[in-house]
Amino acid sequence: MTIGETNSNPLPKRYTSVSLIARGGMGEVYRATDSVLQRKVAIKLLAERHAGEEEVRARFRREALAAARLSGTPHVITVFDVGEHRRRPYIVMEYLDGGSVHDRLREGPIQPGQALEWLAQAGIALDRAHAEGVVHRDVKPANLLLDRDGNLCVTDFGIA
Repeated sequence: MTIGETNSNPLPKRYTSVSLIARGGMGEVYRATDSVLQRKVAIKLLAERHAGEEEVRARFRREALAAARLSGTPHVITVFDVGEHRRRPYIVMEYLDGGSVHDRLREGPIQPGQALEWLAQAGIALDRAHAEGVVHRDVKPANLLLDRDGNLCVTDFGIA
């Protein structure tokens, strides 16, 4: 679903070429181009139905802060910005174009060596998160994203 740059664009004007890439219980994730920094980004936007729920907004803010605190850690998704647009909080992150481990598993079996490499990369990220006092609590294949070279990044610290 391509949103485009119309009034229906749920993101600030800075973000162009917007397209929906995922939808979950808390909101949507869009791929976009940051027109200021000239790079592709992924933007998690709190669902409109939750925008007025302070408890959900607080949980979303905690996710943003936990992820931002861990930015720069190997194998953790990098957060570039957080904000709010039309009363909907959002998190701007690096965009990884390799899909998720979940996507790869649907394609067929993973070679044991590859699985061990991904486990090691996830372990590095989670060990650092724990050292910073952040417990992920939702580690699953859909929250393990891959870059184009097959390197893993842990994302979605929503219930950390």
